[in-house]
This record gives sequence, structure tokens and C-alpha cells, in this order.
Amino acid sequence: MTSGIDTEVHRLAADWEDLAERTGAGPFMQPGFITAWHAGFGEGPLELLTVRRNGRVVALLPLQRCARTLRAPSNWDTPTFGPLAEDAAALGELARGLWSASGVHRVSLGFLQAGTEGVAVLRQAAERSGWRVRETTLQRSPYLPLDGSWEEYELGFASKRRSNLRRLRKRLEERGALTLQVEEGPERLGELLEEGFAVEASSWKGESGTAIASSPGTRRYYVQAAHWAAQRGLLRLAFLRLDGRPLAFDFAFEDGTAHYLIRTGYDPAFRSFAPGVVMRREMIARAFRLGLARYEFLGAEAPWKREWTERVRAFVMLEAFARSPAGTSSWVLWRYARPAVHRARAAVSRS
Repeated sequence: MTSGIDTEVHRLAADWEDLAERTGAGPFMQPGFITAWHAGFGEGPLELLTVRRNGRVVALLPLQRCARTLRAPSNWDTPTFGPLAEDAAALGELARGLWSASGVHRVSLGFLQAGTEGVAVLRQAAERSGWRVRETTLQRSPYLPLDGSWEEYELGFASKRRSNLRRLRKRLEERGALTLQVEEGPERLGELLEEGFAVEASSWKGESGTAIASSPGTRRYYVQAAHWAAQRGLLRLAFLRLDGRPLAFDFAFEDGTAHYLIRTGYDPAFRSFAPGVVMRREMIARAFRLGLARYEFLGAEAPWKREWTERVRAFVMLEAFARSPAGTSSWVLWRYARPAVHRARAAVSRS
């Protein structure tokens, strides 16, 4: 068995996909998704740390190299990230290979799911190799197990909330023909994306500069990810329409197990009608009726998400620093300088 950094990402795409399927990985650790992310946000060459047995890839971790730092190809637009390994032995060898990578003084892995075997093995291997390790929680993402039926789930709401959900839908229906459209592509994909991006940018996200259309890199990432997902049958572009006009939009993936809500937005001209709430009710009911196991809200915890579920998953950043002069310098800056800057910014904000 061997391990090492392999820069031939495209050559290994088929092996990568095969490993992801064998390990039951979701869409966000597939090569098509990672390369789409890298096209939009990548800051260094995309490389693969691999472990092979008898010529077959049995563990893999995609990384990007920035000078003497290895980083996960992930950011706040990444729902989750982590190593792929078909068994504990392969995962252990992958971890040891990571911490023995030559010329590296810092490793930064963001959006790992807390409490998983992958995080534990990576951390233990780093500490055994003498690296300084710091783990911080980045966000908690709500998710809804789809147990039972939609009707049973809805009965769990307070009667006032059930009544309010029906009232919101009725108010919209009184203004015209209300329809839910869920498109899988790839037909009219470009047109649908433009329409959906415009809806998302019309709300507060456009004003704050966080909408998909606000950044060329973000837009490039979502367009490429959409084309890849459409080819794989994973893409779901959902619109809540009133007489054909889009009031709300979801950019989502869906496999045989879960629905993944990646981005959503609504037309602020209809804010008083709460089209986002109506859309969420329809989409969750649809997921129940399709027999999916989970509805993944993804992203940061937010009050509107917690109205639908109490379950959350924590995602962490694992930072490790080699005990070399360069690694120690980075550790000191990370450990002491960054908290001081954050405190100073907070003090300025308060004043």
C-alpha cells in the first residue's frame, strides 16, 4: 500500500467516484462537486492524498496547496467536507500520510462533521506526529429526519402554526394560480439558473453581497456545480410561482436518501405573504412523499430553520501546525494574534 500527493485529479476521477459510491459519501465529496468549488474559489493547485491497495484507491482526501500550507477545498459555500476511506486501516494510513507530507508547516481542514471517525483519526494522527492541533466549531446545520408521514409530522406543530401555514398558502392562492415547479435539468438549465439567481439576489442577500450573482467566483461555482449535478440526476431547481411569476427559489441537490437545500431566496415584493415559508412547507411535504430519509437544511443555524426541526449537526475546523520554526510562527499567530484582532474589532463595534 502507498500513500502520497497525487496531482492527476482528472485521471483519478473514476477511482474517486467509485470510492465515494462504496463508502456511501454524499454529493459534496464527489469529484465533480469539488472541482466545481475549486473553479470558483480555488487558491492553489488541487491535489489528492490517496491510499492504494493492489492498485485500487481505498482512501482519498482532496486538498489545495498554498505555499507550505495544505487546505481543504471548502468554505462557507461548502455543506460538508471530509476524508473518504473504505475501512479504518485505510483511514489511518491516509491520516499518517497527511501529517508526513513534505514541506508542509500548516494543515487547515474546514467543515468536517464533528464527532465522526474521520475527525477523530485525523486529530489523533496529528497529535501522535507531534503537530499542534486546534479544533473549533464553525457552524451547526439543522436537519430533519423524515420519519413517518408528512401528515403525522404536521400534526406535531401547534394548532396555531398549522392554521397559519394554511392561511399563508390561501392568501397567495387568492391572488392567482399558485404552483410548485421542481426542475431536474439539464433542459433549459441556463435559463432556469438565471431566473433563480435573480430571485435570490432580489432579497437581502443581494444588498449584502452574499447572493450567488454577487461574485463572479461564486456564480462560476454554482453554474458548474449545477451542470455536473444535472448530468448526475442530482440537481433540483425549485420555484414557487404565482401566475408564472417566481416568488421563491431553491437551489438543491437530491439523491435517493436526502434532499439538500443549498441556497434559497424569495421576492421581497411579496414579503408580507411569506413565500419562503410556503415554499418550505411544500418542499418538506414533497420530501416526505418521495420517501426520502432526511431533509438537510445545510448552512448555519437560523431561526427559520429551527421552526422545522430541533436536530443539528456541528461542523468544525481542524487546524494543525508542525513543530518547525515556520509551523511554530503560524501557531503563535493563530493562537494569540487572531483572537486579539477579533477582540479589537468587537470593541470597535461596541463603541
